Amino acid sequence: MSSPEPGATRRPHGLRPAAGLLLLAVLAGAGAAAADAPENPDATQPTQPTSGPGGGHYRHAGMRVTSGGSGANAWFLFEPRAPKPTSAPVAIVLHGYYEFEGYDALHELIRHTVRRGSIVIYPRWQTDMLTPCPGPLDIEPCMDSARAGIRGALHELEQHSRRVQPRLDEVSYWGSSFGGIIATNLANRYRQLDLPKPRVLFLDDPHDGGYAGPGEPALDDSLAGIPASTRIQCHSGADGVIAEPGKELSSCNAIFPQLGQVPARNKDLVLTYTDTHGEPDLSSEHMVCYSPPGQFDAYDYDFCWKVWDALRSSAYRGTYSPYASGDTPEHRSLGVWSDGVPVTPLKIQDEAPIAP
Repeated sequence: MSSPEPGATRRPHGLRPAAGLLLLAVLAGAGAAAADAPENPDATQPTQPTSGPGGGHYRHAGMRVTSGGSGANAWFLFEPRAPKPTSAPVAIVLHGYYEFEGYDALHELIRHTVRRGSIVIYPRWQTDMLTPCPGPLDIEPCMDSARAGIRGALHELEQHSRRVQPRLDEVSYWGSSFGGIIATNLANRYRQLDLPKPRVLFLDDPHDGGYAGPGEPALDDSLAGIPASTRIQCHSGADGVIAEPGKELSSCNAIFPQLGQVPARNKDLVLTYTDTHGEPDLSSEHMVCYSPPGQFDAYDYDFCWKVWDALRSSAYRGTYSPYASGDTPEHRSLGVWSDGVPVTPLKIQDEAPIAP
């Protein structure tokens, strides 16, 4: 079932969450790359593939959205529909700092994931700038809220047999910005927090904001609790967190050295570049995978969604591994501009640090 995506538009260069300009410098770490004139203003971005990882061939026509919990322990729950499956894998999606008003920041990622056949749990782990936690100064209240939201959503499904039932042996975690730090810590402590084992961990420019110092001090001191079998992709943008002065060893460059128990075949450190060849350009500023309703671009379906789909397919079914793992052509490729020029490919490493 293909998706015509009515009304969808490409994301303008530099568009970020509404709270961004005030907070990104403090608690989200946005880079500030200037938009250059396109090399070929007639060249348009690659179109979404019709099939395969990141593609627009969907098994489900829509999604059911429900919510529950209260305050910082609230959650949104998304289930595939038309047709409704009996059970489905689970994707736990953690939003960035100060993005708690609904789920707009990652709307298109969620919609894509659900229509591909997964349940999505979106814990609202924050209700105000310093509630329940003051950013990296004390992350634990936000950790508690994220756990409560996840457990609450799972309980909602499990107590109603007519809901799509979660396959708890097929659970993946996604984290954007500050949510990437929370997702990493949750995956690390999944046993003690009574959470599902992480089969996949995707991190989009993870960052605690740097307010407590460089190097992501809000991370757990050791990440040895993340299973060696977890498929991990940690993404930094060339114009994102690591482009900021003094943050060269922050974000993924702080996380990756702590993953020694995970073999190289199961983890990749990747970097996107800003590509100004055509119009609109493709930005590598903070949160490349940010996708509000109706706004997404080639970096969404040719990188974020492609790798996310392929990681989960590889972990659960052993399929599509070349699209998500290793320095392969399928993994590196981010599509081709309409004039035949390839988009600047993904940089892929199995050791930190990564840099433009």
